[in-house]
Amino acid sequence: MELENDITGETSRFAETISYDALPRTVIDETKRLILDSIGCAIGGVITEKGKIGIRFGENLFQKGETTILGHARNAHPFSSAFANGELMNALDYESLLAPPEHLTPYVMPACMASAEMNNVSGKELILSIAIAHEITTRLSESLVFGKRFSVELPEKGIALALPTPGYGVCLFGGIAGAGRLMGFTAGEIANAMGIGGFCCPTPMLAKFAMTVPVSMTKYLSSGLISQIEMMSLLLTKLGHTGDRGVLNNEYGFFRSFGCESWMPQKVMEGLGKEWRFPARIFYKTYPCCGAMQNVLGLFHQIITENHLYPEHIKEVIVVINPLGELPAWKNPEVRSHVDIQFNTAFLFSLLAHRIEIGPLWQTEEVLRSNGIAEFARKVNVFTHLDKEVEGKPDVTVVTSGDKDQRIFSGRGLSMATEMSEERLIDKFKRNAKGITEESKASESIDVILGLEEQEDISMLMKRLVP
Repeated sequence: MELENDITGETSRFAETISYDALPRTVIDETKRLILDSIGCAIGGVITEKGKIGIRFGENLFQKGETTILGHARNAHPFSSAFANGELMNALDYESLLAPPEHLTPYVMPACMASAEMNNVSGKELILSIAIAHEITTRLSESLVFGKRFSVELPEKGIALALPTPGYGVCLFGGIAGAGRLMGFTAGEIANAMGIGGFCCPTPMLAKFAMTVPVSMTKYLSSGLISQIEMMSLLLTKLGHTGDRGVLNNEYGFFRSFGCESWMPQKVMEGLGKEWRFPARIFYKTYPCCGAMQNVLGLFHQIITENHLYPEHIKEVIVVINPLGELPAWKNPEVRSHVDIQFNTAFLFSLLAHRIEIGPLWQTEEVLRSNGIAEFARKVNVFTHLDKEVEGKPDVTVVTSGDKDQRIFSGRGLSMATEMSEERLIDKFKRNAKGITEESKASESIDVILGLEEQEDISMLMKRLVP
């Protein structure tokens, strides 16, 4: 197939030929911030049950290898580290969001990191591969037209709610492209690997996740599984296995099999290599939970901090979140696992009220068993913007205890507490790494990542990311 005449080939050619020197400074800096944030989230995820299972499964696949499982002492086979690191990056639901498709990084970065270690690449090469992976995924996600097929019905509200994406399988093309670049693949080989991966893409299941209680550890899709498919596709290509090099193309291409009504390939190709879209769309999470609650948690955090309010001072909290809060995964009143915590607004507000350190400690067995946290959560009444009774009301209202001296505090609009400066990103990394790696190693890791372009071999970084 003539690569010049198809979308699969053109995106593959972009991945093969774009140089580090062609990256704008904003792309380099934001990619390093993504690496810092995502690695920190993965190390923090080591304490969760989902993270522990990901590590055990990875180790059971292969007993020996030379690549790193983040926050874990033993090296592993690239298949194993890609799977485990994918699971770890999403374990806390603390990783950045990038719209579309929202959760992107855990589905593309682990394969790039495994490939980087396999091939002893430089810091510049790792930055470039991760930028490639994010840019291609962003553009492909933009190009897909879902229509109403993946909307979820809310009959009591009289609407169908559109979700940000039907599923995260689309991310595998970006992951393959980025990791393939580090393996020295030609455009044809990258397109071949995309063809293998595309035919292994999981069914879009985001709507099923959103409408199911309790939430499982798989959530919207295992990022470990996608990372493993990416590595498999690349290694099979290396051995000569053939895939469909036009997997994205024409009326029977990937978009149709993914359940979309149509796609807009021009969204993929316009300005590719000259205009970088992903950096401006990144949102770094302040709190280890779903993105739907980030802003209201920030408003509540400001209120209780500025007014020195503690659980015993508060009679009631009224919260208004976005319409995702209408879906069963977000309305589930039972909190039985660390994954349940990530989607339970009332429980999250209680963690803030109790001043539990923001980070992995929000998802420990201790907080799950705490009667005090569960008791305060019952004071939190959660509504969405679809509820008429809260129309025009603040996003967060806090009513204090007492009849005579009762006070009411409120917050609305964008919370300053969710703005992520480099200083706050560094603090987030340190909190994630606390108790997993030595404090000195964490500080060294931060310095190396923020100066990653100076590293001749990324093994110097990987050695610092383990206990």
